Amino acid sequence: MTRWAALPTVAAAAVIVLATTGGAGGVVRAARQAAAPISASTTTATGSSVLFAMGHFDSPENTFWELFLRPAGRSSWALQTPPGVASNGGLVVAASPSGALTVGFLTSALLKFSPLAESADEGTTWSPGELPFALTSTPDALAVGSTGDVLAVVGPKGQRVLQTSGNLSAWDTVTTKQSLAGAASSCGVQAVTAVAYSPAGQTLVGLRCAHGGRVGVLLSTGTSTWQDIGPSLGSGATAVTRLVHTPDGVAGLAQVQSGTLASVVGFWGNGSTAQWAGSATLSIPAGWSLEATATGGGSGQGLAVLLGSGQQRRVEVVTGPGASWVTLPPAPRRASAVSVIGTEVDAFVVANSHLAVWSDGPAGWSRAASITVPVPYGSSS
Repeated sequence: MTRWAALPTVAAAAVIVLATTGGAGGVVRAARQAAAPISASTTTATGSSVLFAMGHFDSPENTFWELFLRPAGRSSWALQTPPGVASNGGLVVAASPSGALTVGFLTSALLKFSPLAESADEGTTWSPGELPFALTSTPDALAVGSTGDVLAVVGPKGQRVLQTSGNLSAWDTVTTKQSLAGAASSCGVQAVTAVAYSPAGQTLVGLRCAHGGRVGVLLSTGTSTWQDIGPSLGSGATAVTRLVHTPDGVAGLAQVQSGTLASVVGFWGNGSTAQWAGSATLSIPAGWSLEATATGGGSGQGLAVLLGSGQQRRVEVVTGPGASWVTLPPAPRRASAVSVIGTEVDAFVVANSHLAVWSDGPAGWSRAASITVPVPYGSSS
């Protein structure tokens, strides 16, 4: 296996949408794509990020995940995928309260561990790091705290949570899936699916639960001790899909499966107690699936999901606690990602190396920008 070398800090060309941009490099070979996470977008006070795949989707070695950033106050998205590592397996990104970004590369074929990249200047330069294991393929498998600490979920089934205090190549085990089973005994823990820091700096983990109708959220209350603080939904299997720090606390999104019925629900809290406020439940119609998620809309608490059936797409948004989901006009066909920035909602449509950004407005969706990305075809074969 060719390991990712400790690259020097690299200056990446920060090119705005409507200009030619550079994609992720292909230093590490990847012959087959691992199960990638769903596309995800996160908006914080310092900016927004969105992740999605581009390239030839019928050829995993020619499919590359890309990171686009939009700093606060900007009107355009910029391609800022960290260079030097093949991104065939997928990407995960986390932002600290200060705006510093940590990106993790998911494994694919010969890449058996997860390289990391960190940027404090909106993706202009990246510094390397490394996880000794494979990141779990979920949108919030990384979290960065206000002091620079980083949490990571590793293993194909979210078996372990690791933490570092700034050195992205030196990690300690925080807990394991097996250790958490007792703290969430009514859940039937199947996997750790998300991590986050509470506003008080405490560690939160999100779980996939086999039964019990409870959203699996655990709060670290000391060394090896955990408190089950997740909200109850009544019945069904649940999985925490998103778990993020917001200006008002913590926001999350959970998928629920009850028999043949699937749904999603948003939930909000202070991250330190079992007191949560939820959204209305959004049913996923038969034949439709969850394609992408977005967090941080409105005042920072808004959520959005992109549902798909064939080439059809629907965007549903919810503004915060107690609110109902609102269905936007039919989204552009084949959209693969969605973002929410304040009241603005963007959808991203990929056709090989071409990207179109659509914005929702009073007259419906309109094309806001387009770009041709130099996807590095052939670099991973």
